[in-house]
Amino acid sequence: MDNDLFIETALRKLNIYQFCYHICEQMFHPERDLRLAILDILKEEGKSISAISRELEARGYQQHRLILTGYLRGLTDLNVLRERNVPPSKIYVPIKGKEKDLYEYIGEKVRQSFGEGEKSDALILYTLVRIFKRPVFSDELSKSGIKGPVGREVSKDERQEAKQVLMKSGFKIPDSIKAYSLESPEFEKDYIELMTRVLIEVFDITYLIRETKQTRLSF
Repeated sequence: MDNDLFIETALRKLNIYQFCYHICEQMFHPERDLRLAILDILKEEGKSISAISRELEARGYQQHRLILTGYLRGLTDLNVLRERNVPPSKIYVPIKGKEKDLYEYIGEKVRQSFGEGEKSDALILYTLVRIFKRPVFSDELSKSGIKGPVGREVSKDERQEAKQVLMKSGFKIPDSIKAYSLESPEFEKDYIELMTRVLIEVFDITYLIRETKQTRLSF
């Protein structure tokens, strides 16, 4: 199995493609990050269904009360929220706090393994390009902690192709946002190592791995 097929198969098992489109903030698609919006609203103190509904409406989310109630209970079943009875209301409190999106997660794992610096920024871009199979927009890079341009700014045609991919799913990409790509075989080994680390951590399978003298991957 070649590297691309291996990574794609692993990503599909993690359902990470759905996760990728879930993480964009409201500038891309207000309806797709409902869970992140709810966690941001709840903070640490928690709120009632009515309070959550009001704040969601203020942010542009239009959710029927019954649908929102079912969604909150679903998040409770998934151990994302905790439900407390505070008569006459039910209060929902986050268990894990604000979720990391894919960009934050990749940025964090790259820097844990390879430290800060230009190489890490380049590897983050390379990883996102490999996962998405398209150039990555500057706002996506900023979510992963990259503060300046990295890689190659793509041509107008390449940017438009990447934009169309997201527009098909309802995302809105302002014309002012630049897009970048990086095609560099020197990052392939680090990319495979990074994705291996992600898989090991997500599935918690450290106990299945034979110990070696390699020290780069630390858990």
